[in-house]
Amino acid sequence: MSRDILEHLIWSLDQSFSKKPEHSLIANLSSVTTNDLDTVVPGGGRTMRDLIIHCGAVKLMHVNHAFGDGTYNFWNTWPGADPISTASFEDLLEWLELGHLNVITSVTKLTDDSELLVQRPTYWGASWETRRILDAIAVHDVYHAGEINHLRALLQ
Repeated sequence: MSRDILEHLIWSLDQSFSKKPEHSLIANLSSVTTNDLDTVVPGGGRTMRDLIIHCGAVKLMHVNHAFGDGTYNFWNTWPGADPISTASFEDLLEWLELGHLNVITSVTKLTDDSELLVQRPTYWGASWETRRILDAIAVHDVYHAGEINHLRALLQ
C-alpha cells in the first residue's frame, strides 16, 4: 500500500509548525522576547505564554487521544517540575517541539494511507477520521501563528 498521502501530511505538518518561514508557528514566535511573554496588550486578553500553552496542550492532547492512551487533558500535558506559568520561553519552545515530534512520530508509524480513514478518538470525546485530526493539528498551528503575529506586532 502507498504512503504518499501520509508523507505529504508529514511535510504539511512540518510546514505549519516550523518549516514555512513566513507562516509557521515557530517562525512567528522567533522574534518574541522574554519580555513579551507575559505582557497583555491594551484591550487584549491573552499573552504569548497563554497562546504557547494553548498550542502545546492541544497538540499533545490530539496526539495522545488519537494515538496514545487518551489520558491527557489541558492540565497534565506540561512535563516540567515548575509550573508552566513560570516556565522560561526556551522551555516552552522545547515543549512545543516535543509535542510536534510526538505528532510526526505517530504519523510515521502509520502503515499506509488507508489508516487516514480510521476513526480515532478526540480529546473531547468525539470520533474523527485520522486525516481530519491531522488536518486540525496543522490548521491550528497556522491559525495561532497568525494570532501570535498580530499580538507580536502590537507589542513591538
